[in-house]
Amino acid sequence: MKVLLFGRNPATVSRVTAALSAAGLAADGVVSEEAALSRLGLVDALVLGAGVVGELRERVTAAAVRHGVVWVQGPHILPSRDAREYVRTEILPRLAAAGSHRNG
Repeated sequence: MKVLLFGRNPATVSRVTAALSAAGLAADGVVSEEAALSRLGLVDALVLGAGVVGELRERVTAAAVRHGVVWVQGPHILPSRDAREYVRTEILPRLAAAGSHRNG
């Protein structure tokens, strides 16, 4: 599965993208709306960081839906939290649920 992570904090995007890759996903991370929008046609799923809210979230999720991309929003991750554990317990279950809703 190709996953795009769009978050607002570059350091967090970097470490969570690495954890998504370690979990076996083809992952890419971006920190700008323009970069996220330009990649939506190339991915299967979009993960939004906790800081992607309001009108920004509405624009990006509407574009994801137009491209047939499932999307989930991850909860805030503390800098001290292990990114691999976060991906395993928070993100992967959300992606699985979103994929089953789309296909079900």
